Amino acid sequence: GVFHPQMRQRIPPEIRNVYGHQEEAIRAIRSGQTTLVSTGTGSGKTECFLYPIVSKCLELRDQGASTGISAVIVYPMNALAEDQLVRLRSLLAGTGISFGMYVGKTPERESEVTGIRLPAGTSRADYEARLEQVRREKRTGETVHPPEEICSREIMRKAGRQPRILLTNVKQLELLLTRQRDVELFTDARLDFLVFDEAHTFAGAQGAETACLIRRLRAFCGLKEAQTVCVATSATNVDRENPDAARGFASRFFGVSK
Repeated sequence: GVFHPQMRQRIPPEIRNVYGHQEEAIRAIRSGQTTLVSTGTGSGKTECFLYPIVSKCLELRDQGASTGISAVIVYPMNALAEDQLVRLRSLLAGTGISFGMYVGKTPERESEVTGIRLPAGTSRADYEARLEQVRREKRTGETVHPPEEICSREIMRKAGRQPRILLTNVKQLELLLTRQRDVELFTDARLDFLVFDEAHTFAGAQGAETACLIRRLRAFCGLKEAQTVCVATSATNVDRENPDAARGFASRFFGVSK
């Protein structure tokens, strides 16, 4: 009852169980709590927030909910966002849940998008078969885009075409809230989730600026702190002598109660 029933088919078959810290985080995020996942490298922090987000988006799809961004996932480096984009292609192909990455290299126009664009109605099996064909033919560098992926800024800016799940970085998010042609991306945004990966990188002045950015985003969307589930992940953001320090950081960073 924690996840949408279709998640059984979406979660990779090799993941038969979750670790204790994953279950604790998933249940906390599902219940609407601000959550800081601070565990070692390779411990599955991404699954902690990604699965609840996808599950929520499946629910919104079934409910016929209005369009608008449901989740913004912020990465400190584009390489991390690109890795997540690859995962989302397989996870969301055939679901009808839109997603996209908006960073500096995102094509401006749809005509500039390279790779193979699969038609509407393509299933996950169709996507994986085409992907396997590309690999078998050793066409390195050729990307297969499922119909759920919004690849250009031009389409993202269109009313009703905003991705349900948006991947970006801090500098780009600030530009999105500054430029008139981009700020409308967040018009009618639900902003059910706001995730910051590698949260320990947002320290000092950059952390303070990012904290202000978070408040600006929430204010633009007209949401109170309780209406957005904030999640931070880090492999190092814990002080063993003062375990409450990380909780205090997350509280200040996201502007929520401790």
